[in-house]
Amino acid sequence: MNPLQTDNLMALSFLIDEEIYVVKNQEEINHPKKEISAPEKEVSAVVLDPLPKAKEEILTNEIPNKEANPAVVEITLPNAKKDFKYLGENNKYILIIVKEPAVDFLKRDDLTFLLKILGAKKLELNDVAIINTEKNDALNFDDLKDFFACNKIITFGIDPKSLQITGAVANKKSVFKNISILGTWDLTRLQQDVNKKTIFWNEFKTF
Repeated sequence: MNPLQTDNLMALSFLIDEEIYVVKNQEEINHPKKEISAPEKEVSAVVLDPLPKAKEEILTNEIPNKEANPAVVEITLPNAKKDFKYLGENNKYILIIVKEPAVDFLKRDDLTFLLKILGAKKLELNDVAIINTEKNDALNFDDLKDFFACNKIITFGIDPKSLQITGAVANKKSVFKNISILGTWDLTRLQQDVNKKTIFWNEFKTF
């Protein structure tokens, strides 16, 4: 008769009336295996190094602006100095302003007459600068002063107010921003009217 062998616990419970114990070997007692729970298996032990500061700034400031990147600055270039078309060499810094739409500066007769007036004061064409308002855009006192560095301005047939010069009276010397101003009739009228010529000369000879 063969011995009865089985490892089925249900069958053993019918065959054996006594309590059954499971005995672990000594290795399992000394070194028990740790059960790893499902959550512990899913936890990653990888630690990410933080981005270097420079890379972090690149990522967060991909589109530079003045607020996010103080290194972005606006540069304003200075305006180019205004240029003028004029006659003469301005050796004595006397600016003469005329209004003549027909020519660049003055008609021949008016220029000849002006040179006689200047000659009476021992002045020549090279001593002055003659500018025509009709051939230069948007003339104003400050631009003219900066460009010509003038100390005297004489206007013929022009209201000084059109040049932002205030306080000037016709045929009377005045001072505006430390510049001597004298305004009178146009040169054609002065040639044709002896009385006007006399009024202007009496003021101009001490100008």
